[in-house]
Amino acid sequence: MNGTADEVSLEKQSQMRSIRDRLCPDTRGNRFDFCYLSQVLSLAKFDLGGEMKLLFLSHEIPSPAFSDPLPLYHEIRHLSVLYGHDITLISFASDRSRVEDFQYLKSFCSVEDPIRTESGPLNKLLLEVVKNSVLNLPKNLKHGLLVNELDYFYDHRMDQKIKEVIKEGNFEIIVSTRQMANYVIDVDVPKIVYPFDAMHEARRQVFANSGGLQKIAYGLRYVLNRSYEKRIYEEFDACLVVTQLDKELLESLNPRIRCAVVPLGVDANYFIPADTNEEPSSLILLSALQYPAQIANVFFFYNEIFPLILRERPDAKLYIVGRDPVKEIVDLAADPLVSVTGYVDDVRPYLAKSTVFVAPMILGTGMKNKVLEAMSMAKAVVTTTTGAQGIAVRNREHVIVADNSDEFARETVSLLKDRRARATLGANARKLVDEQYSWEKVTKVLNDSIVNVLSHRG
Repeated sequence: MNGTADEVSLEKQSQMRSIRDRLCPDTRGNRFDFCYLSQVLSLAKFDLGGEMKLLFLSHEIPSPAFSDPLPLYHEIRHLSVLYGHDITLISFASDRSRVEDFQYLKSFCSVEDPIRTESGPLNKLLLEVVKNSVLNLPKNLKHGLLVNELDYFYDHRMDQKIKEVIKEGNFEIIVSTRQMANYVIDVDVPKIVYPFDAMHEARRQVFANSGGLQKIAYGLRYVLNRSYEKRIYEEFDACLVVTQLDKELLESLNPRIRCAVVPLGVDANYFIPADTNEEPSSLILLSALQYPAQIANVFFFYNEIFPLILRERPDAKLYIVGRDPVKEIVDLAADPLVSVTGYVDDVRPYLAKSTVFVAPMILGTGMKNKVLEAMSMAKAVVTTTTGAQGIAVRNREHVIVADNSDEFARETVSLLKDRRARATLGANARKLVDEQYSWEKVTKVLNDSIVNVLSHRG
């Protein structure tokens, strides 16, 4: 190739920007222009820091529809296209897995046929956990565990598949979600566990806020999870979490855990400000609705905050949007001022029409990707310190942070009354997302973490 090194570098950067623009979803919501696939895959192999063979292990097919494996969906794409890495993905597939996600990921990596997990009655699942715990007892005892909570995810078919792929693949590094870490804990390949947050702290909070017989069950889960994180994560070259607080929690649990922070991102070309008329006095609460912490957050808002808002704005309407709502949350729809949607294919219309986005988190760890999605759509957000954790927001500039019921209600009512304040807050939030939370920027942090592990191993 002719030209100076600087000219070549500029040419590469221009071509890679072109690839990025093709990859990013456009304003119509199209996620990929497949007629450019061959161009993407050929131009992506530039020397942008060195190509690597990576193996990703996920407990679910990564998808933008589910918050838990969502980061991998975007990070695999960008690690492949922007850095030219050769990636293999092994995962389970559940009843909620989507064929379109499987096909999309195959554009950027080699996807092993997922192993289907079976749902069933609770007693059957518990028997399976007990059986797996007995089978894995020698391995668990080796790592100081009498009972391994995550034996729930053990499957001999998956164990065999991972061993075969590793033997044949000559991978330079393995990246595993928390649920899959057991499969590679003793593998002599540089490896990273990617739990996203300090789950033992989330379990502790639920335990502390529960009562009756549930407190015993939640207490047991807390003890088992704390033991798991303390014993297992130190066996990995790095442990990736999404906030500095999660890093500090895990390192205080065991100083031998080598944590690094890789924040969550948001698809800012998909979650864009919408030219849609807001429904007056409408509030949206967006969350997965089957977990104890999220359930507690919903009822905190409905019981403690929403009545205070209604005193000032009796026309206020609350939309609770999210998958798998438990019966107690579904029953809230008996209130004519509350709508419980359950799972929706596209949350953007609900975000677009809402006047204010509320994120009343009193329990939980990690970053809240739903808050990032609302910010990306330039919505006015009212949340708590927990809801804003890990996001570089300034109170009253990007979001409103309110940690008690009275203040939360007062700030929400104020925004419902003030269109200009909502617009200013939303514009600042969107600007912050563009500057810091695109998946391209987040994936660079992940790639740097991978390179750092290999440099220390080398």
